Amino acid sequence: MAHPIVTPRADMAGRQPGLWAAAFALAMAAIAFAEYRGLLGGWRSLPFVAVAALLLIPMTRAANNRQAAAGALSPATRRYNRRMLIWSLGYVLCLGMAMTIKNYFDPQGPLLWGIAVLPSVPMVYFVWTLARYIVEEDDEYLRYRQTSAALVGLALVLLAGTLWGFMETFGVVPHVPAWWVVPVWAIGLGLGQAIMAAAERRTDRA
Repeated sequence: MAHPIVTPRADMAGRQPGLWAAAFALAMAAIAFAEYRGLLGGWRSLPFVAVAALLLIPMTRAANNRQAAAGALSPATRRYNRRMLIWSLGYVLCLGMAMTIKNYFDPQGPLLWGIAVLPSVPMVYFVWTLARYIVEEDDEYLRYRQTSAALVGLALVLLAGTLWGFMETFGVVPHVPAWWVVPVWAIGLGLGQAIMAAAERRTDRA
């Protein structure tokens, strides 16, 4: 099946999700820097993280507009975008709840185990969302495009994890918690989508 033609209007709309994503990334980086400098930390960071997470809503809307302008917003894609937004907000909510309980109540035993696992619970929905999109998407090209972008994310995780793991083993870099896997995969997913979009624009201009 021929891929959708990226028109100038679609190209202009396509910049918007990237701007919102960049704003979200900058906000999270600023929060991390403030925590590093001791200005934030624990429960004090939660309101700022919640506000930053709200940027995901206009980012999702902009993504829908971009895909619609390019003729690539299938019903399955719309559901996928909505589910990814639900997962993202759910992750922030569960993480905030876990941090608040830990900082205020100093839990022990089973409760500590429970809140340690809580931020990972939305990951079940996240994995289900990815699987459902592949099943529900009828457009072969859109399914191929999303699968290819996901594989770029997987490749980035494998390369980064292996490289950092060996450097950590030899003591040249510090230890990094394993929860970094999802953010790195998401970065790779975005890179994969950007690469394929750029390739489409080159093809359309040829």
